[in-house]
Amino acid sequence: MKGQVKFVNRDKNLFFPTLKKRVDLYFKENNISKYGNGTMVAKTITLLLMYILPFVLLLVFQPPFWVALLLWTLMGFGIAGVGMSVMHDGNHGAYSSNKTINYFMGNVVLNLLGASAFNWKLQHNILHHTYTNITHMDEDIDDKLVLKFSPHTQVKSIHIFHWLYSFLVYGITT
Repeated sequence: MKGQVKFVNRDKNLFFPTLKKRVDLYFKENNISKYGNGTMVAKTITLLLMYILPFVLLLVFQPPFWVALLLWTLMGFGIAGVGMSVMHDGNHGAYSSNKTINYFMGNVVLNLLGASAFNWKLQHNILHHTYTNITHMDEDIDDKLVLKFSPHTQVKSIHIFHWLYSFLVYGITT
């Protein structure tokens, strides 16, 4: 059941401006860029190759099932890394100080991998970041089938074994 959330007037709430000022000061004092660096580029290349190379190998060589299974697993890790790191930072404008590169890494890469940048921005940037960790309003913490993400949702009998199966089913239920 969805409720209503009343946000404090920005003029009365100094939390966000104070936090932003402190984060910016941290980067400045430590001479650290707020954007990705060479390590991020190397990670991007590695993750994309983890997805693309196994795919090419599957198409060209048509390996036995057990080899294909290993290649699919590698592709899964690659695409998860692209989504949780490269695409996420691009869509938040943190991958590069160049807006075109951010657009490419956030939108083009996501769409090429079969997802929708428009949908991601709506669900993540608007719904998740507006209602971060507010039960029944932040879809990222809504319970998924047998997984429980919030202590404020109904406990089901299956959740007794959550600690056993959650790491196995998380990737297919979100």
